[in-house]
Amino acid sequence: MNETTKAQPLRSVAVICNPVERGGDAVVRGVIDGATEAHDTIEALGHRVSLLRLDEGVRPFVEALDALRPDVVFNLCEGYRESSAGEYCVAGLLELLGIPYTGSGPMALGIALDKPLSKELFGARQIPTPRFAVYRQMPQSLTPLTFPLILKLAAEDASLGITPDNVVFDDASTLRRLQQLLDEYHSPVLAEEFIDGREFTVALFDGQPLLVEEIEIHVEPRIVGFRAKWDAGSAEYRGTPPVFVPIITNQQREELMTLAARVWDAIGIRDYARVDFRMDAHGRIYVLEANPNPDISAGSGFRRSLEAANISYPDFIARLLDNALRRGPLMANSGSR
Repeated sequence: MNETTKAQPLRSVAVICNPVERGGDAVVRGVIDGATEAHDTIEALGHRVSLLRLDEGVRPFVEALDALRPDVVFNLCEGYRESSAGEYCVAGLLELLGIPYTGSGPMALGIALDKPLSKELFGARQIPTPRFAVYRQMPQSLTPLTFPLILKLAAEDASLGITPDNVVFDDASTLRRLQQLLDEYHSPVLAEEFIDGREFTVALFDGQPLLVEEIEIHVEPRIVGFRAKWDAGSAEYRGTPPVFVPIITNQQREELMTLAARVWDAIGIRDYARVDFRMDAHGRIYVLEANPNPDISAGSGFRRSLEAANISYPDFIARLLDNALRRGPLMANSGSR
């Protein structure tokens, strides 16, 4: 795809986003910049385009959509106010309104956001993933797992809440950090056996794995935490550079790409996604999580993968619009709009 492919011309497109009230200014700026770039690219493709922010409430948002009557929505919502669950709720709302939209549907978004649920699904499909336990409150005793562990919010994305302190090596440090996370976020915590090895990610577009990217980790502990993803001036960001020609065997590359495609099918992802992996010292590969509708703003991991695969951003945007228009409204009663 070297030449820009236009989606059907003169369509009315609404780009929707929500600068979620969590994660800090860097995340909010990333959301707004990404939505603005998508808006300008869609306009350059020849469409009538509007930018709607879902931050003044659901009713004004629905009224604005009703006034615009877009042919298709370019969905960049990753939550609603302080709730990551808003991501799949927005997709569900668009289905109820009978408006075609880009990206994954509410079920896939909900499964992927619920890390324990997605890991249970991986286990049922014989997709390797680290052993884990879930804590909704402080336990009387910890579930037996092999240290070290990494603690993550069980239903959040963007590495929210992940700091070096989340890698724990004994019961005492686990209980201390678990209490802190429960107190701060009031949300369930996933305790996962920490694979202290190499980290890889595979970007997928239309269900096809594009390439294998390695995140080289030169910080301790060896994690890609919140600052590594969002704080461009931090040592963590500088210490986790991407490598698009990782030194791995052909068999390992094939295994990573095959597992990514299996995760796509298991969760029911559409259009585009990223799947994250760890490889231990023995070469065993584990799926960490799936990310449907990942960040596509300039400088994001998915954008870097598109560039490395020689897919231009306008071509990518045009294909997403074409996919959504081809799917059409998904609700049986959508004609009542």
